[in-house]
Amino acid sequence: MANTITGTVILIGQTYQVPTNNGIQFIKRELVLDASTYDRYTGQKKENYVNMEFVQNNTQKLDNFNVGDLVQVDFVLSGRKSEKDGNVRYFTNITGYEIRLFQNNGNQGAQGGQASAPSQQPTQGQQASQQGQNTAQTAASGAPAQQPFPPAVDENGNPINGDADDLPF
Repeated sequence: MANTITGTVILIGQTYQVPTNNGIQFIKRELVLDASTYDRYTGQKKENYVNMEFVQNNTQKLDNFNVGDLVQVDFVLSGRKSEKDGNVRYFTNITGYEIRLFQNNGNQGAQGGQASAPSQQPTQGQQASQQGQNTAQTAASGAPAQQPFPPAVDENGNPINGDADDLPF
């Protein structure tokens, strides 16, 4: 299962090597995103700064991005357990493996000049065709048209042109 987060680049760290017990080079690079959101009713900012790492060959993927870029990052979560002097601690790592510029049109952005992976999302032409079909079906059947999923959101994750009242009654 893929995890994806959208945010503004706050920091892109330098590439560095981590020593390992078996002498193999392990390369890491830090990325920090501001994925803060705003409360839709009060406008209050809910801070969310996400620190993640890119490792080995994936560190090079950060070369084409700058502080301030709005990006979408695919990542994996992994955890480990450490026991020292009878104390057990648990650690969670966030490891990015793909990064691309965020585009709010439903299509995935280019990843720093490289071709992006094929998308399973319909193109704009297909979406327009589907919306036309939904409208025709609504008129014929009297049932409401399905809303597109996922709904369009702004750079903070808030719905665009959405109904402010999402209560079912």
